[in-house]
Amino acid sequence: MNLAARETADEIRLEAGQPPVMVLQGKSRALDLPSLTEDNVTELLRSFASPEQIEELRRCGDVRFNHMFQNSAKFAVVALLQHEHISLRLTNLGR
Repeated sequence: MNLAARETADEIRLEAGQPPVMVLQGKSRALDLPSLTEDNVTELLRSFASPEQIEELRRCGDVRFNHMFQNSAKFAVVALLQHEHISLRLTNLGR
């Protein structure tokens, strides 16, 4: 999220088995980082989602909320649960 705020990225996409993807000026590019594990994505979500939001994700298969990252950048978060795999889309609202 630091990188997205610093680069004024439109969005970050996180999915297990894939490297993080940053969308900058409408263009997607995979970051030169290792592929994420399911644990990486889950741990990140748990670091800023409330227990109620995690429960809604489990019950409904998705959850949407806004998150203020370190009082410097605001993101719209979409978490999807498909076949027991979580994917995240973090849209930068401060661009």
